[in-house]
Amino acid sequence: MNRITIPGGAGPRLFILSILLILSNSCLDLLAAELESRQLTHYIPQDFLETTVRKGEWVEVELAVKGGVRKGDVVRVWAGGSIDRGDGERPGQVTNGPDGVDPASLEGKKPAFALSSEPGHAFALLFKTESTGPTKSAPPGKPLEIKLTRDKEKLWVGFNDEKGRYQDNHLGKGLRHELDPLWVRIEVVRTTVD
Repeated sequence: MNRITIPGGAGPRLFILSILLILSNSCLDLLAAELESRQLTHYIPQDFLETTVRKGEWVEVELAVKGGVRKGDVVRVWAGGSIDRGDGERPGQVTNGPDGVDPASLEGKKPAFALSSEPGHAFALLFKTESTGPTKSAPPGKPLEIKLTRDKEKLWVGFNDEKGRYQDNHLGKGLRHELDPLWVRIEVVRTTVD
């Protein structure tokens, strides 16, 4: 039987050295991870949101990132509060969150919506870019993430109400719309790889 022997008992040392080499290579892979940095945090002003829910059109949100937004950036939209659609006899009677209403609550009716005819977008706050179609806001507490596919891409926001029914919309609920007003926070996040 042929055996290869290493003089001086180098077997355990060689074994330990090979393990250390393998571990160091795997540690280098861990160090080359993705790093996320927030380029912009912007709360949309209440008067801008009030104007948005009272118009039947898209309104541009300026993303004031130094040097402009880049391809691959992610726009995170956090939203909460409520929108009074004004269809009731008293203020604050007919409200919903930024994510709209359940399509089943329309009870088979197909109202003519101004921005998107998709039933899932009924009475929702919608966002779109130049490359993506309308996307409804996520439920409160969860972000909507939109990946930008071009440099200097623009973002628009709009409220998807029935055509011609915008004049009586307000932010919040209560007799003077003082409770739980709509709010929107926008973040632009850039991911870099080390």
